Amino acid sequence: MKPLMRIFNKLSFLFPTRKKKQFTLKNKGKKKDHDLAVDYRDISEREADFQKTPLVVNLEDNLRTITDLTGGSYDLNIKRCLAGPKEVNVAVVFFDGMVNKESIDDLLRIVNLETFKTVIEGVHKKEIYDTVKKRLITTKLREADDMENLYEGISLGDTALLFDGTAKGILCETRGWDYRAIMEPEAETTIRGPREGFIENLRVNTSLIRRRIRSPNLWIESINIGSLTKTEVAYAYIKGLAGEELLEEVRSRLEHIDIDGVLESGLIEEFIRDAPYSLFPTTFRTERPDIVSAALLEGRVAILTNGTPFVVIVPGDFLMFLQAPDDYNELFPIGSLIRTLRIFSFLLSIFLPGLYVAILNYHPELLPTTLILTIQATREGVPFPVVAEILIMELAFEILREAGLRLPRAIGPAISIVGALILGEAAIRAGIVSPGVVIIVAFTAIASFSTPTFSMAISARMIRFLIVILGGTFGLLGIQLGFLIMIIHLVSLRSFGYPYMAPYGPFIWSDMKDNIIRNLWWKLVKRPRLLGFREPQRQPSGQGPRLPTASKGPYRRNRKRR
Repeated sequence: MKPLMRIFNKLSFLFPTRKKKQFTLKNKGKKKDHDLAVDYRDISEREADFQKTPLVVNLEDNLRTITDLTGGSYDLNIKRCLAGPKEVNVAVVFFDGMVNKESIDDLLRIVNLETFKTVIEGVHKKEIYDTVKKRLITTKLREADDMENLYEGISLGDTALLFDGTAKGILCETRGWDYRAIMEPEAETTIRGPREGFIENLRVNTSLIRRRIRSPNLWIESINIGSLTKTEVAYAYIKGLAGEELLEEVRSRLEHIDIDGVLESGLIEEFIRDAPYSLFPTTFRTERPDIVSAALLEGRVAILTNGTPFVVIVPGDFLMFLQAPDDYNELFPIGSLIRTLRIFSFLLSIFLPGLYVAILNYHPELLPTTLILTIQATREGVPFPVVAEILIMELAFEILREAGLRLPRAIGPAISIVGALILGEAAIRAGIVSPGVVIIVAFTAIASFSTPTFSMAISARMIRFLIVILGGTFGLLGIQLGFLIMIIHLVSLRSFGYPYMAPYGPFIWSDMKDNIIRNLWWKLVKRPRLLGFREPQRQPSGQGPRLPTASKGPYRRNRKRR
């Protein structure tokens, strides 16, 4: 037995023992008053103890627990003072940088001065708490009876008042941290329209929506997601207009999220979206309050996340990713024209390189003889087939575009444009690619820039490579096959139960008036049938402009006076 133990001790380095167990055995039998301060506890154990820790009557025990809980963080401020004629010990607890300094000064003045003017009889420690809560503090407040609610309040910018002799705390709203100014989103610029955009503050974002929809039926509900970050996520909708089934589905998917932290709305989007493996986005995101307000008026739901300016709109459909505010802010003919050009450019950005490859390789008879001879002449000496040329140039352009996004804003666009020009010219002179390929790739890139939504534009860029491969393998038959597969996939998609290709699949004739061709505002009498079914009437009909007749109007009256 001893030789076996000796061998086991020599090989013990292969089986390391957790430090936690060694510490536990070493301290076995020793009672810890504040387990939150013990270093060996895992985060799950600390969270469990934190949720079970109530506030006690003794003020010093509560302050010691808060200090142990936060590790004595440098931004935690605890100010002690005396309240009332009996000089009850009071502590003001807050995080520096998250509160308004003037509000803190007002609270200290109330505790130090105003409480001494009150006449307190009986059990002074209990009555001073009630006096401060009911008579002296005029700001919004709430009570906390455990450490979880207390810390949640001060982490949101509230200030906690703890009184000796009372197992409760008062949370006063004193939020006052700095945030970015409201300005136009750089990725969603518009020629004619509001210049406001969402910021990283949730309260400011909800106020931007309420300025535009001043109705009591605009309801905003909130939920905290993330066991560690406890990020505030709100979803806004118009009560009585949005479908109840849609609202229940949104609530269910948000409540189903169980993760340690949420730092951006993209995480929420991945958890709640339909068809997570699809290249096409099924949820719409934006930074513009006017787009969110327009979506709410159609019966959709907007999901706002604290700490990010991007708002997620559900349900989403295919055509809303190709629409822009300028379509509706400009006059009817101009809005219809730019929308039609945008949809045509989106299709070109997907299929143009694949069509070029398919025609040159398999169907040269579709081009005029002079043109095909010119193209073939420019390809003399190029060592690669057309498919390889297209893929090389597309890949090089994608690298340049990604590099331009990561560079500083002052030089990023210049580097990407100049780099593309120099790279294309150098590739032609070196005989690596032909001039026709450079023209096709450049025109495709320009067409892709017309897509207003980044998520849909990058999906088109990924599908473009598949179309090029199909065109180089099967010719126009491969292009047709790719187009049919894409259409079948789009028609099969759903977004929170809403058909992704509506009103084309299923076909709804009444909703066709505002898709490819933008209709006149006074003709948009009905809301989308599947979204606004609870209140289909948007506005009364017959509100078009009325022109003066020959016998009436101001010009007729002026002629009579002459």
